[in-house]
Amino acid sequence: MTPLGLLLITKIVVTGLLIGIPFLVLPRGMVARLSGYEATPVLYRLYGLAIIALLVGYGGGLVQTWNGTFPWGVAAMGIVSNGGAAITLLITGQARTMRLLTAFFALIAAGLVAAAMMPEAALWTL
Repeated sequence: MTPLGLLLITKIVVTGLLIGIPFLVLPRGMVARLSGYEATPVLYRLYGLAIIALLVGYGGGLVQTWNGTFPWGVAAMGIVSNGGAAITLLITGQARTMRLLTAFFALIAAGLVAAAMMPEAALWTL
């Protein structure tokens, strides 16, 4: 397994279990309590589906790492998605109440930036 592969697996599993699946299947009231935001059920489901779509992209990047190829498009997608999420939480003041989520997004983005700066090292087999 490569360092980048471990990062992508972590992103896929944690985000899928804590964000993607809950937004797709949990009742509206429970999602509102967990997320702290009130929205229509359709908006929750669309967000959950968008998250799952991103995770499919990460899965494609994981396959590329297994084939020894650096997934530049997936790295760019992840930097924008996770970095943007962390910055949005900071700008809106939500980082204080969502510390773990903000840190998770920021660390994934930082890991992807580091991987993009050192693609050979990111593909070393551990």
